[in-house]
Amino acid sequence: MEPKNIILPQDRMPLQRYNILSDIKLNPPLGPDSNPIKPEDLAPVFPMNLIEQEVSTQRWIDIPEPVLDALRIWRPSPLTRASRFEKALGTPARIYFKNESVSPPGSHKPNTAVPQAYYNKVFGIERITTETGAGQWGSALACVMEEAIKAREEGKEKTIVVTFSGHGLLDLGAYDRYLSGELTDVGMSETQLAEALGAVKGYPRPAHLKSR
Repeated sequence: MEPKNIILPQDRMPLQRYNILSDIKLNPPLGPDSNPIKPEDLAPVFPMNLIEQEVSTQRWIDIPEPVLDALRIWRPSPLTRASRFEKALGTPARIYFKNESVSPPGSHKPNTAVPQAYYNKVFGIERITTETGAGQWGSALACVMEEAIKAREEGKEKTIVVTFSGHGLLDLGAYDRYLSGELTDVGMSETQLAEALGAVKGYPRPAHLKSR
C-alpha cells in the first residue's frame, strides 16, 4: 500500500520565518487620513515587538524556542497526497495538500496564534480581545493563550473573543431580511463600546477612553 502522508522529522522544522518584505515591496496600509500608517499608529492594537516584525525588512526572523516548543505539539503537519482527487481529474500529476487539521483547534491558525500570544506575553499583556468570523481564529487564540500566558493558573481570564459573522442556513435568512430592508445597520460609538466592555468583569477600559 502506497503511503498517503509525508511527515517531516521534527529536527528539520524551520528555526526562522521568511519575511517576504525583504524581496517584495508592498504598499503600506493607510490610516484614516489616507496617509501611510507609522509604527506608533499600531501601538494601541499591537505590542511593539510584533509591530517591529510587521515593518521589518530583515529576510529571516528567528522563531523563539518557547514558540517552537508549543508548535512541536502538532507540527510538522503532514503533506497528504490527494490520490482520489487525481483520479477524479484524470491527471498524471501528483497532487498534495498540507493537512493543517491536526492542530488542537483543527486549523492552520494556531501557527500564528502561538507566536502572537507569546510576543504579547513578553510585552507584559495578560488579556487579549479579538474578533473572529467563523470561529477558527478565536478558538485558536483562546486555545494557545492557556499555554502562552498561563492565565488560568493566575486566576485571570484568558481571552475575550468577539464574533462579527458566521456561516450557515440561519445566516441566509438574516441576509435576505437585511437586503429587503427589514434589518438595518446598528453602530456603536467608542463610548458605548467601552461601556459595554466595561461590564465584562476584569476587562480594562481602553486607555484612550478612560478620561471620557
